[in-house]
Amino acid sequence: MTGTAGSTTNVKPLTFRSTLHPDKDLLLKKLLSLLILAALVLAACGSGSNEIAATVDSTTEITAGDVEGLIELGDDATVSKQQFADFLDFRIKWVIIESAAAEDFDITFTEEEVAAEADLIVEANITEGTTREEFLAANEVTEEFLLNAAHQQLIAADVRIALEADLEPPAQEAVDSQMENIDGLTQVCTKHILVDTEDEANDVLTRLEEGEAFEDLAIELSVGPSGPNGGDLGCAAPSGFVPEFADATLSAEVGVPTEPVQTEFGFHVILVSERTVPTEQDIIDGLNRTALEQAFNAWFPEAFAAALVVVNERYGTWQTDPAAGVIPPVE
Repeated sequence: MTGTAGSTTNVKPLTFRSTLHPDKDLLLKKLLSLLILAALVLAACGSGSNEIAATVDSTTEITAGDVEGLIELGDDATVSKQQFADFLDFRIKWVIIESAAAEDFDITFTEEEVAAEADLIVEANITEGTTREEFLAANEVTEEFLLNAAHQQLIAADVRIALEADLEPPAQEAVDSQMENIDGLTQVCTKHILVDTEDEANDVLTRLEEGEAFEDLAIELSVGPSGPNGGDLGCAAPSGFVPEFADATLSAEVGVPTEPVQTEFGFHVILVSERTVPTEQDIIDGLNRTALEQAFNAWFPEAFAAALVVVNERYGTWQTDPAAGVIPPVE
C-alpha cells in the first residue's frame, strides 16, 4: 500500500493533525510533549556519537549520533539524560512502527511523500514572518526529526485505513441495543425562558405570539442562569436535563415554543431549534468508529511489545509494562 497523502518570539509550538495516536502512553502522544520542551539543560549523556544507544530486533542499531541528530542544540547546551531518553524512545518506536507497518499492512512511503507531509506540518504551524529554520529551532528539533514525525503521521493514517478495511460489521444485537436507547443518543438544541408561575409562562407565550423575540424575552424575564444569554442552553442530550424538561425537548415541535412545562425549578417555555435523532445507519457508523479506535489503540502497544529492544545501560532501559518506553538511567 502506498500512502496518500536560534529562538524567535513569534513561533508557536509544533502540533500535528488528528491522525496522531491519542493514547498518552504511546509514541505519538509523547511526541507532542517533546516538541514543547522549554530548553535543553546541561548533563552528561554519553561520550561518543558512534556509540550504540539501542538495538531493535537484533538488526537495527541506533547510535547516540542518531539521537543527537534529532535535537537542535544551542551553542552552549547539551541534552539531559531524561531528554536523551525521550528522543531515544522516539527513535526506537519510529523504527518499530516503520517495520511493523510494512510487515503487517505493506505500508511504505516515498521520500517525496514524506517531504510533502513535513511541508504540510510546517505550513499548519508556522507563524507568518518565521523561517523554517527558526520554526525548527524554536521547537528545538531538527529537519530530520520533522521528517521522522511526518513519516510516522503518514503511517498512523494508513494503519487506521488498513485496520478499518479489516473490521467485521457490528453484530445486529449491538445495533438493536443502541436503537433501544435512541432517546439517550438524541441531541437537542434548546432555549428556554424560566419563570416562577404558570401565569407568567402564559404571558411569555402571548408576547411571543405578538412577535417579540424569544431571546429578548429571555433576557428580560428568565430567572434561570441562561437568561442573560437569551435562554440558550446549547445542544446536548436530553438526558442531561430533569425528566420533565427532557421529555418536552423530545416531543416539542421544532421551532415552536412549548406550552408551560413545570419542573422543580419553576415553569419553562422551551424552544427546540434542532433535534437530531440517530438513524440505524448512524448507530452502525458509530459502532464501527468505536471498533476502529479500539483496534488502532491496540496496534501500537502490540507492535512495541513484540519488538526485541536492548538499550545501552548508559542511556537507560527499555520497558514494556505498563507501557513501552525508555527509562533514563539514575542520575
